[in-house]
Amino acid sequence: MDIEEEIRSLQLDSAEDNGVVNPDAAQPEVENSNKMEEDSKEEVHAHSVKPEVVEQKGKEKINVDPEEEHDEMELDKKRHLNVVFIGHVDAGKSTTGGQILFLSGQVDDRTIQKYEKEAKEKSRESWYMAYIMDTNEEERVKGKTVEVGRAHFETESSRFTILDAPGHKSYVPNMISGASQADVGVLVISARKGEFETGYERGGQTREHVQLAKTLGVSKLLVVVNKMDDPTVNWAKERYDEIGSKMVPFLKTSGYNVKKDVQFLPISGLVGTNIKNRVDKTVCSWWDGPCLFEALDAIEIPLRDPKGPFRMPIIDKFKDMGTVVMGKVESGSVREGDSLFVMPNKVPVKVVAIFIDEDRVKRAGPGENLRVRLSGIEEEDILSGFVLASVANPIPAVTDFFAQLQILELLDNAILTAGYKAVLHIHSIVEECEIIELISQMDPKTKKPMKKHIRFVKNGAVVVCKIQVNNLICVEKFSDFPQLGRFTLRTEGKTIAVGKVIDPPSTYSRKLSS
Repeated sequence: MDIEEEIRSLQLDSAEDNGVVNPDAAQPEVENSNKMEEDSKEEVHAHSVKPEVVEQKGKEKINVDPEEEHDEMELDKKRHLNVVFIGHVDAGKSTTGGQILFLSGQVDDRTIQKYEKEAKEKSRESWYMAYIMDTNEEERVKGKTVEVGRAHFETESSRFTILDAPGHKSYVPNMISGASQADVGVLVISARKGEFETGYERGGQTREHVQLAKTLGVSKLLVVVNKMDDPTVNWAKERYDEIGSKMVPFLKTSGYNVKKDVQFLPISGLVGTNIKNRVDKTVCSWWDGPCLFEALDAIEIPLRDPKGPFRMPIIDKFKDMGTVVMGKVESGSVREGDSLFVMPNKVPVKVVAIFIDEDRVKRAGPGENLRVRLSGIEEEDILSGFVLASVANPIPAVTDFFAQLQILELLDNAILTAGYKAVLHIHSIVEECEIIELISQMDPKTKKPMKKHIRFVKNGAVVVCKIQVNNLICVEKFSDFPQLGRFTLRTEGKTIAVGKVIDPPSTYSRKLSS
């Protein structure tokens, strides 16, 4: 009897080791055993059933991955918009951005109390809200935004990425970087007596920021008149109307359709009035319009092509379990496992992981700000201005291109000729360039060639020219990809011209073919 038991236990052990998964095959042996082996019977039954359950679960995962389904739903449920905060230094951009994050629940009371204490210690009590956006010590000590702050918040229908651009003229290149990623602009204007005038007058950043925003593709603009609670204003309609009457003509000359693409509204960024909820009639009896959250929700989303060729200009890179790049998707979609090129060097890479905000997702579409982990390339081999592009249709890499250029204001009323040097800002690229040929001058009204074989142009002229850079850069024709084909030229800290990449002029094409 002992020998028989030993043999049976050996058989059971071998069945377990071999991972018996068929209960029918295991059952007869268990049925023929006596009551002394009931424990063993239960053990065999458990071992025979478990793998089936696991196998079924595995099948479910293959057919419908709950995580993937969640990602797809999350991405499609809420639209996403990039909002850049622009305006003159000290208008209250960072404070307003901080207040938005606090009111939308992104920052808790304890953190606010900590910032209040820190600001008080620096004798800057009114700056505490700005500390939410201005995270480095230099920004907090000076009270000036230097880098483009980035944060996220949600309303019931939309997800927003806030891009807090620096207002000081020394940091305009950083502002250009922020605006080039934006869909919507929030122009923050201070209503405080003297502050609006300083920002709006010649040399103030209100004017330059508006012109740059339009050039960089920010087609919708919310003009928020901030600091309405200031003692010099006290929610006065007269002051609000005065600012509007000065801004509207300037916005028109900058290319904005004021009735269709611009909306004005009064706020107080410091105390949060008219941001999440409409201003109380006891505070401001004359305002019947929306609050800032409502105005942002009502903005129509720009058209995007999720099935177009993939384009993501790289704005930053770092190491984190591999090489990670950051940028905004301008066209197409990307999935984990996709093979792409890093242009202009045409380095083949594979997408290992995709992150939106802090969440890992399976795929992402146009308009999203992403962090993408790549394999096949080292972090030091990537520069800002490189572009992640589809293998089937990579972005062109060039050292020269044709452009239509609008001259704004040359330094010291100079003239623009072949040989003129400037700094080119196009998507996330900052590159020195040279005008190597002026081809024709355009009529500003008809946009048709007026003069050919010109030698120079002055302020206000529209000219077709050829521009050369020292290194390979990635650009697209404006007509194909507006965000990758519009640019600004700057020199000595001043924007001198705006332009767009165009096809070679027909006269030039004939010259090349002959």
